[in-house]
Amino acid sequence: MGSRQLYNCDFEVFGKVQGVFFRKHAQKKAKLLGIHGWIMNTPEGTVKGQMEGTQMELNEMKSWLTTKGSPKSEIEKAFFGEMKPMDMYTFKSFVINK
Repeated sequence: MGSRQLYNCDFEVFGKVQGVFFRKHAQKKAKLLGIHGWIMNTPEGTVKGQMEGTQMELNEMKSWLTTKGSPKSEIEKAFFGEMKPMDMYTFKSFVINK
């Protein structure tokens, strides 16, 4: 059995993403995909975080963060950092930071 290569990636999502349960829906999607990491609101009105998983999992989450979001969110754009290889998860699950 081959080992699964893990990556981490920072992200920030712009638009109407606060006060619309964006973080809760993102957490649900991340857990469904098996992604670890965190997400939080920023004082600037964006949502940012870090995610860890396989390239396929992260690509699916990137797509969700860019095009879907929560039902009442209005995503203008999303920025993603470089996908950096890692040996093991740093986070136990995907959490919402206050």
